[in-house]
Amino acid sequence: MKIIKRSIFLLLAACSLGYASEKSAILKSFILPGWGEYSLNESGRAKEFFCVEVSLWVSYAGTSIYKEIQYDDMVHYAKAHSGATSFHGSSQYWVDMGSYLSWEKYRDEMLENRMPEKIYNEDYAWNWESLEHANTFREIRIQKDLTEQRMSFIVGAMIFNRLLSVIDVMYLNRSIDSAVAPTPNGTAFYLSIPLRP
Repeated sequence: MKIIKRSIFLLLAACSLGYASEKSAILKSFILPGWGEYSLNESGRAKEFFCVEVSLWVSYAGTSIYKEIQYDDMVHYAKAHSGATSFHGSSQYWVDMGSYLSWEKYRDEMLENRMPEKIYNEDYAWNWESLEHANTFREIRIQKDLTEQRMSFIVGAMIFNRLLSVIDVMYLNRSIDSAVAPTPNGTAFYLSIPLRP
């Protein structure tokens, strides 16, 4: 959520620096990377941003479908080997289910640690057939969580692609001047954004 808020702030800041035509191109680039370049007759650059955006959306869709398959596998495995007939559904419930051999053991530890409010209703009780089954379930759940993290990274890449497209449009409009200059520690890349009255 913080990334989205910062991106919107950068978009508004970029728009405030340009004229009406530039603002339109900047907004187009933020909505769909490459659209702003296309409106400036830079079809080659637009194609590059379009291709990246399409590949990110395809990756997101594929990862989302895979996550749902993993979730279904996790639930089916739990039904087959944990003795549970209904599930709480919260992410912490799945973590606890894979960390304790039975609901009773989980309940006893929560009572021992004086945290009775964390005990799930007995309707969601489980009792794994073996430690091996509990460990297998935990691995399935971890893989699903990793897939969800990958989806977050893809969303971050989409936002980054939009910011790059906005910067590219500003550069094409010469709202941004760039320069590469040697420094004592190597080479530095500079961006200069002139403020207009």
